[in-house]
Amino acid sequence: MPPKGHRTIIDISAGQPGLDFEHSDYLAEFTLPEYQRRLLVPRTYALLTDLGIVLGLFLIFVVVTLSEMPETALLDRHALGVYGAAYLILTVVYFALSMLNTSQTTGMYVHHLVAVTGRGARLSPGEALYRALGYAVSIVPVFLGFLWAFIDPEHLTWTDKVSGTFIKRQ
Repeated sequence: MPPKGHRTIIDISAGQPGLDFEHSDYLAEFTLPEYQRRLLVPRTYALLTDLGIVLGLFLIFVVVTLSEMPETALLDRHALGVYGAAYLILTVVYFALSMLNTSQTTGMYVHHLVAVTGRGARLSPGEALYRALGYAVSIVPVFLGFLWAFIDPEHLTWTDKVSGTFIKRQ
């Protein structure tokens, strides 16, 4: 027994490996490509649900504006361009407001999905706005950014990559 006032120090560093909690082997399951691959079908259904909602809202907009146009007005290239831009803006605003509000769209809610950070937390307003920017980037080239998940090794859309967020089951 050591004398009083003397401390015994036990050093276990020689026999214990260090734990690197920042290493990729220790990431949350939902960040792994296999997990994201399993979500491709539910994500597709959620996206189609959301696009159906936006299309319904857009058709209301079209009917209202066409009913207010004079009968002599023609739907030329410029008018169709304005309608196309309106659809794009409506879609991005829909996704942005959904992400800012609840970190999920209506389609994601119906299919039990939620957008989260790499640590599993709901999105902050800044992260939600980055995700909205990602939606715009994914939509503009004929929705190619969403199809990207099917060929990407990590199974992430451009939206996910731009914002650094993930989708997980709720």
